[in-house]
Amino acid sequence: MKRLLLSGLGVLLAVVVIVLLVPLGSVAKNSLFGAATDSRDTRIITAVERQEQIVLLSTSTQGLTEEKSSSTLFGQDLPGTGRTQFLQYTYRAKLGIEGNEVSIEETGENQYLVSVPEFMFIGHDDVDFKTAIDDNGVLSWVTPEIDTASKITEILGEDEMAEQISSNSDLLQDQARVFYTGVIQGIDKDVEIDFEFSGVE
Repeated sequence: MKRLLLSGLGVLLAVVVIVLLVPLGSVAKNSLFGAATDSRDTRIITAVERQEQIVLLSTSTQGLTEEKSSSTLFGQDLPGTGRTQFLQYTYRAKLGIEGNEVSIEETGENQYLVSVPEFMFIGHDDVDFKTAIDDNGVLSWVTPEIDTASKITEILGEDEMAEQISSNSDLLQDQARVFYTGVIQGIDKDVEIDFEFSGVE
């Protein structure tokens, strides 16, 4: 009789333990799943919102520019006073974005929207200017020398860099997509990513 009673108590205890463990296991599982999701989201956002300038494209440019000047009298060029300079140049322009202005938003389950700021000029590399031809008339000494430095500043100026960005807009967008898709899917390859570009119609 005692043996039967002990056996019954053992079965009852086992049932109680199972009933208690199942909900606890379920809660623990749900808790862990939520933590993993939050951790993944945090890692993605941290990886995307970098506090630095990001070079997406480097363009190579070479050219030859001509500059002429001469002395005048009553609005007419004086013969023999002319100066002509041909300036040969090459440079690489670095184009990209401010990393700290990139934002990411979760738009659904495993879906994110990456908002990319306007593209910008970041800097130059491999800048080289040299005079290819310097042709001066016999009386050119009366004409001020051509301001080469001013011409270089014009070639490397804001207007020229804005043109570089405009003419390479599609390629810059492609590079931004490739870059950020690689960053995000390096953390979770199953997410879907949409892009939004500022200043692009």
